Amino acid sequence: MVAFNHIHLHSMDSNPYSGLEVDSVVPFQKYIDQAVKDGMTAIAFTEHGAVLHNIAKRQACEKAGIKYINAEEFYVTETIDENNLVRDNYHCCLFAKNYQGVLELNYLSSISFNRKDGHFYYNPRITLDELINTSDNILVSTACVGGILCKGTKDAQEKFLKFIIKNKHRCWLEIQPHNFDLQIRYNQYLYRIANEYGLKLIATNDVHALNQDYADGRAIMQQSKKVIFHDEDQCDLNWKNGDEMVEAFKKQCSLPDFVYMAAIQETVDFVDQIESYELDYSNKYPRLYKDAKGEFVKRIVEGVEKRGINKFPNYKTEYIPRIQEELKTYEHNDAIDFMLLDSDYKNWLLKNNMHYGPSRGSVSGSEIAYLINCTDVDSVKYNLNFSRFMNPERMSLADVDTDIYAEDRYRVREYLFNREGLYCCNILTFNTIQLKGAIKDVGRALGMTPEETQTLSDLTQVDEKGHDFMPKDIREKYPELFKYVDIVIGTTTSLGRHAAGIVCSPTDIRYDFGTLSITSDPRPVSQIDMHEIDSLNFVKLDLLGLNAVGLVDGACKLAGIDFLTPDKINFSDENVINSIAQDTTLIFQFESGFASDSLKRTLSKETLANIKAQNDNISYLDIMAMVSGAIRPAGESYREQLFAGVYNDNGNAALNEFLKPTLGYLVYQEQIIDFLHEFCGFTMGQADIVRRHFAKKTGTEADIPIIENGGYMLDIHGDKDPRYIKGFIAVAQEKYGMTEEEARSAIKSFLVVIADASNYLFSRNHSIPYSMIGLFIGWLRYYHKIELLTAALNVYVDNNEKMSNIKEYIKSQGINIAGIKFGKSKAQYFMDKDENTIYQGIGSIKYCNNQIADELYELSKNNYDNFIDLLVDIISKTSVDDRQLHILTTLNFFSEYGKNKYLLEIIDLYNSLGTCKTFKKDKISAMSIDENIVRECAEKETQKQYSMVNKRKLVKMFIGMFENKSLSVKEQILKEQEYLGNITYKNPNAPENMFYVIECKFYKDKTKPYLQLYDLKNGEYLKTKITSGKSFIENPFDTNNVIHVKEFGEKNKMKKINGSWVKTDETEKIVKKWTVY
Repeated sequence: MVAFNHIHLHSMDSNPYSGLEVDSVVPFQKYIDQAVKDGMTAIAFTEHGAVLHNIAKRQACEKAGIKYINAEEFYVTETIDENNLVRDNYHCCLFAKNYQGVLELNYLSSISFNRKDGHFYYNPRITLDELINTSDNILVSTACVGGILCKGTKDAQEKFLKFIIKNKHRCWLEIQPHNFDLQIRYNQYLYRIANEYGLKLIATNDVHALNQDYADGRAIMQQSKKVIFHDEDQCDLNWKNGDEMVEAFKKQCSLPDFVYMAAIQETVDFVDQIESYELDYSNKYPRLYKDAKGEFVKRIVEGVEKRGINKFPNYKTEYIPRIQEELKTYEHNDAIDFMLLDSDYKNWLLKNNMHYGPSRGSVSGSEIAYLINCTDVDSVKYNLNFSRFMNPERMSLADVDTDIYAEDRYRVREYLFNREGLYCCNILTFNTIQLKGAIKDVGRALGMTPEETQTLSDLTQVDEKGHDFMPKDIREKYPELFKYVDIVIGTTTSLGRHAAGIVCSPTDIRYDFGTLSITSDPRPVSQIDMHEIDSLNFVKLDLLGLNAVGLVDGACKLAGIDFLTPDKINFSDENVINSIAQDTTLIFQFESGFASDSLKRTLSKETLANIKAQNDNISYLDIMAMVSGAIRPAGESYREQLFAGVYNDNGNAALNEFLKPTLGYLVYQEQIIDFLHEFCGFTMGQADIVRRHFAKKTGTEADIPIIENGGYMLDIHGDKDPRYIKGFIAVAQEKYGMTEEEARSAIKSFLVVIADASNYLFSRNHSIPYSMIGLFIGWLRYYHKIELLTAALNVYVDNNEKMSNIKEYIKSQGINIAGIKFGKSKAQYFMDKDENTIYQGIGSIKYCNNQIADELYELSKNNYDNFIDLLVDIISKTSVDDRQLHILTTLNFFSEYGKNKYLLEIIDLYNSLGTCKTFKKDKISAMSIDENIVRECAEKETQKQYSMVNKRKLVKMFIGMFENKSLSVKEQILKEQEYLGNITYKNPNAPENMFYVIECKFYKDKTKPYLQLYDLKNGEYLKTKITSGKSFIENPFDTNNVIHVKEFGEKNKMKKINGSWVKTDETEKIVKKWTVY
């Protein structure tokens, strides 16, 4: 086979910036596998406009044994005039010759995404000057017929050609075998100038597809998306080996064979110019302090005083040894700078009146983290495991996740982006085609109707791991469709950013791995994904949005108390525990369903008695944490016994003592680590590798035999660890006096839990602080109920289902929820404790905002005897505009001054008079105004007019003519739906079963509507239908009508099972008789 290497090809990573949604449907790994199969020695991915996945590609090539060439097909603009941007965007391929070239290439790619200075214009771009000014560490090829020498202006072509001639040692003219006129003429032109100036030709195929199936898949997706490429029907963009490249050029007949043969050989010689380098896998902790250890120790000492642990009786015996052990480990693992970074932004949060959860994950096990404000959890007091977070054998970077109220996350991110000494970026995510979308896209291209593709996609099922799949019989029914669905599924279509992750680096990440920009966030985004970032050991902070933190914070502020921390409340408060045992509404992690039932069962008097009979020292916090762990999938084998308080006898005193805190069951990750260390002969580092295996859902099956019978395991790098592990059977006999039979019997239940751990096993370091949040909320709910519930309405305002549950609970507690009201409502929900009422806020009402809410609340502190005086001040002293004033009035905001229709008429009258202070007598009668009233309000009268009329007095005298009444029910509800997005209208005097028709939908039968009704008496919603077409024909109605239901009936619900509708035992209400109003 003729030797050849592909140095111009596109995977699906080209899609986001190709100008198309789908430029390729091939994952990069497929190309690498094919390159190995074809005996190639190297590969260069020249993705359009970006260096996406450049680390993963490099790592995959290393694993495959071929050389990876960092490259990108850049878009080049002749020049940038910010006032007159031109969309020329020529193609040019740039390659990194060495490591310095990699850094330069990444930087060029990063600046091409600048959306402020004209670099990014339809595509990320560099200028021709920036291309010309590249160093000798960058190699250049002229790319395809979209390149500068083919499509550029005369000036651009001349300038670029001069650069190539001057830099012929690092520039190549790229010929391709596509068989159409422009490509043929371009090849011949390149050959001529190569001869004229002594330039090098290199052969490529501009690959976009692995083979014809992938090419067809690509074409199908482009057809579905209505994408058209000119001249592409004459291009063969498939992968080719050396022999196939020779045949393609021969068929093209554009150049002598010795020319293209030399150009093909040039791809081999080209590779020889690429210098090898090693990826930097060192820990990349930001260095924010010259004397990091000194600063660290200083904060620890201050924390000892502030937290008051030096006053505890066990300070010298437990706390000091623990702090010394941790400090030694942090220093050994070079993690002091990382902890200072985490401490920095946590302290910044506190100084700016924001808060974070008590802790999250393994960092809870660090006492030093508690002392320097990284957490609020005293790990010594709560007996949490430090080695789970960090130990001397740990090879990977430290990792601290933080829970912050979602509304505060942006501010924290901005602090980090602006922190001196840090280079930060968001973390890249890839949006891909999923099964249902693939069915619709491919089906559309194959001629199926939208209804057909929708019906087919609705048959998708979900497996036990949460993955979509299509049953075999349906796949067999549509073989062509699913052939291409399988090809295009998973194809990248666009990019986003991770909601929580942010990279914090000590070096400029534009050089390290490249950044890009997206329209939804002004801050840079990495060009590599989270796994690549982790593999390079860059620090990644996860700022996770947790509304429960905002709930606690909001309730504490309304109650006028400090933000709750574990040091400030009693977790053994029987009043709080009994309240939670009765109802878990809002209790974090246990709000509803299985979790709620499980906690209530465990907190029942009977179960608590069983638990305390065996372990009187167990705390309610431990019990909640244990339940939280047991409800996870890994607890399936034992949870029923645990929830009943049944202790498990493991047949050995040491095992029973070890598992006493969790009723004899293996509940937490830390217990597995300690079990492997104490009972199976693993080192802590080896045990942590097992934890990693089940956390990543891979490798546990190889660990099980070693755990039981002993053996050798692989280290974190996949190499054999020379240290022999004895295993449980041997250790149990040697150390704990068990027989082999006893040991084999005892290990069974442990192995089940360890195997199940891949399905999600909780960490105690995580479960304890998360249960603290639940207890914080329980404490607030008991002692500051209306404050907590008000905060809950504000925090969960966008979650309709949760809002409904919260409102039901509020109602059950005898607390009123009222609509907006002048003097009571602020921007958000606000409570009046004396009235035992929560008032809706006006900030979220359509066309309204927080500013006018604050202004009106301030205005309400004045005393207004009448609406006119208030109206004058609203117009003159606030930013409330006429539309906002009408909306608030319609929604009964000013109800203490009259009904809404009456007040709206006053506003309209006041507005109609404008700023006029003079009234001509001959026009007064036309205005339907009593002239005597005008005379009384005027300071001056002439023969023709009244002047200096007191507008306020005039309106006050006129309003007596208006009737104090409300808008009609229909008008009111329509306005509420428009401005609030829901209905608040209720009339306790309305007849029973009087409904407003929110929705009246028809499907196949246009005489049997499906209804959504709103009960005007109690404000409840009802979904129902009419099954008698005859009755509806005789008495029809539509959306927005009011109906009085005279009779309901019941009918068994139908459910679709295996494609057929089957009657169930569940019944539903149907409307039988009604009157239309």
